[in-house]
Amino acid sequence: MAKKITAFCAGRKNGNTETYMKIALMEAKKMGVDVELIRLNECNILPCKACANMPCTWKGPKGCILKDDVPWLLDKFLDSDGYILGAPVWSLSPCGVVTDFRDRIFGPKMDVAGWELDGGAPEWLGGRTQHRPGALISVGGALTENWTSLGLATLYTTTFSAQINVIDHLNIHAVADPGEALTREDYVLRAKYLGQNLAYAVKHPEIDWTKKYLGQTEEEEACPGCHNSLLIAKPGKDYVECAICGRVGKIAMEDGKMRFMWPEDDGDRLTVMGKFKHMREIKYHTEAIYEPKKAGIMEEYEEIKKNNEFLVRPPRN
Repeated sequence: MAKKITAFCAGRKNGNTETYMKIALMEAKKMGVDVELIRLNECNILPCKACANMPCTWKGPKGCILKDDVPWLLDKFLDSDGYILGAPVWSLSPCGVVTDFRDRIFGPKMDVAGWELDGGAPEWLGGRTQHRPGALISVGGALTENWTSLGLATLYTTTFSAQINVIDHLNIHAVADPGEALTREDYVLRAKYLGQNLAYAVKHPEIDWTKKYLGQTEEEEACPGCHNSLLIAKPGKDYVECAICGRVGKIAMEDGKMRFMWPEDDGDRLTVMGKFKHMREIKYHTEAIYEPKKAGIMEEYEEIKKNNEFLVRPPRN
């Protein structure tokens, strides 16, 4: 049976994002991989209500109180061998459907670390628990990277819980007008390479693709883990943290220029162990910090819950 790549496009119909995604998929198809493209703007994806008992976690998406296209979308993902997500950048970050897609398709119910700690994956998955290779395409119209700085970073947040191993990504700038995608031969070529790289990865499931990047690397990229340069730096510290994968690097000055040294880290959030660490810190916070103080704040909390004097609701017919 042929391997399959499912691509989810958050851009407009026939827009620049979709153009680059189709170019990538055509290359993958040439390599004998089945491909399909889903336009998220043609799907009904309601925002997550953050239910306290999270029925979707133990019942699956059909157990969610919201009735929309999410069960179908999740099945499309689970039946795939490779994943592509592409989106245009609007205000520094991707359009809003990306966060709705992430919150409803992935999140805790798709957390591979949680499955292992709970004794195994839930039955509703039907055994579809593979760690897939994936690729991301972010398309911005601005000429400067600071105007698109959260585009690729936000797309990455869809990949963590389900252990989608990003083997290539494309961070595009200065492509804004209809059809402009094809005027940039460099980006067209990179989109072709992205499709080829992902096709190769899905055809070789015997390889663990965790932190194995096949895409083009640039000298100015800071983090060697996720190959991005969005860093957290604080005055007085001699280190930085990658805002995307969480890897920690040391700062050094060489010939008046800043450089980074990145020790090997098998515990960043691109790994299952990194997700274990995150679950442990949440458990520690609940048990060691919150629980001892819980009884002392409940009376005030109940009073605040009852105080609705500021609440304004929209009119209903």
